[in-house]
Amino acid sequence: MLDSTASFTRRAFLRLIPPAAAAAGLAACGSAAPSAPIGSTPPAPSSAAGRAASPSSAASPAGSRAAAGPSGSSSPGASAVGATPSASSSPAGSARASAQASASPAPARPVAGHPMYQMDPQHSGRSPYAGPMAPMLARTFQMTAVPGPDGRPGRVDVQHGSAVGPDGTIYIHNFGSTLFALDDPGQGASLTMKWRFDAPGMAAIHASPAVAPDGTVLQTFGPGFGQTGASGALFGIRAPASGTDAQTAWKVDLGPGQGTSSPAIGPDGTIYAVGGGGKLVAVGPDGSAKWSAQTGPILRISPGLASDGTVYVPSYDGKLYAVTPPASGQQASVKWTFDFGQHLGPTPFPSASTQFGAGGQSGIGSSASPAIGPDGTIYIGANNSNFYAISPDGQMRWLYEAEREVAGIWSTAAMSSDGSTVYFGANKGGIYALDTASGKERWRFNIYGSVYNSPGLDEHGVLYTGSTVGHVFAIDSASGQPVWDFNAGQEVWSDPSIRPDGSLVMADRKGRVMLFAAA
Repeated sequence: MLDSTASFTRRAFLRLIPPAAAAAGLAACGSAAPSAPIGSTPPAPSSAAGRAASPSSAASPAGSRAAAGPSGSSSPGASAVGATPSASSSPAGSARASAQASASPAPARPVAGHPMYQMDPQHSGRSPYAGPMAPMLARTFQMTAVPGPDGRPGRVDVQHGSAVGPDGTIYIHNFGSTLFALDDPGQGASLTMKWRFDAPGMAAIHASPAVAPDGTVLQTFGPGFGQTGASGALFGIRAPASGTDAQTAWKVDLGPGQGTSSPAIGPDGTIYAVGGGGKLVAVGPDGSAKWSAQTGPILRISPGLASDGTVYVPSYDGKLYAVTPPASGQQASVKWTFDFGQHLGPTPFPSASTQFGAGGQSGIGSSASPAIGPDGTIYIGANNSNFYAISPDGQMRWLYEAEREVAGIWSTAAMSSDGSTVYFGANKGGIYALDTASGKERWRFNIYGSVYNSPGLDEHGVLYTGSTVGHVFAIDSASGQPVWDFNAGQEVWSDPSIRPDGSLVMADRKGRVMLFAAA
């Protein structure tokens, strides 16, 4: 459990976000928190950055606790809150049976690499590869800071994930306008840069890149900081025939707003992305427009794609949008919205502000992304610290109250291969594992800090995650027990990516990309 000092630090951090402006929320994300881990048990002095740390230094696994909070804790997450009765609500306990009876939509081609945020457009977070079973740091790459167009000093930061191509190439950006393609030379201490792409005056911020089946690299960029009213864009990027400067293959306007989304790619190659102001676009592999729809403003999400073609977009206006593609024409429609504020648990949210805000300090809306189960159930965390299971018709199946903290849950859930368990991080309480049928807690892995990244699973069920205390963890997803713990020395907000050779890619908030060797 976090001590009062750590809790205050995060709350004070988010109070820096003027509640009415998304741009200010993003600027606060760019303010690095103290690099020293904050918690009731500091890391052991002998555990230097870049070496494996004792699991007790920054984490405390809660063990196997079905529907029970930590011993001695006042956590409201001791049990799930059921949905209010409705004709469309599924009976409790039926979700698992449905999950086992149906299968996730089959991709049009075998998955190779880590093609997009959370692996697939359902955001399962499951890799087909086995990740490292020991924290051996093989190679790194240090991003450089490029000065801004107004002469301000440049900075590097990683608050997003990477994509990995079928050949193992790593694609990752520096929070600002530069996207890097990195290669593992197989020897030495450093990854090598294959090429880079720059979008002057723009910023990728929280958006993870994606790799289309034809090799085009996809990246959304929002307007640069302070450029009020400017538009963001989705870029299709091609590797250079020679040299190190990649080129724009095509570009799609996403409308105004500084929030950024991670592109999702459907089985037929359709690309889905959202602009900061909530403009959802569906485009073909060549960047040609298919359709668009207006949803709510976003900060850092990726649209989720269901097997029936419904696209889900969470917003910080308080709602989750379900969008139906048009039968004809280019204008899609919103078929329903789910209002998080109308589905609250009994425990109050410790809001730092009662005003509308993009950073989550008001507890309104969601900055996580939807994970879609085999039966179509949508699983998503919200800024109010609740985690929800929502049926495909927009009815709440259950909610789980995570420990209350400002900004709540920014982590997108990963899902077990049988659809029975979801795993997510939160601003307080560490990593949670919930039963998808009932919403009951299976176990919790306590971390003395916050988890802003989305965890990922390897083929054997090992769960990988970062943390604000500067540690990377590998956790046994069946038991919640630690597999290993690595002290990176800086905050780690990046999402994990496993390469085809089994190596793991993570990055810290100082722009260091880390490659952990395969087991």
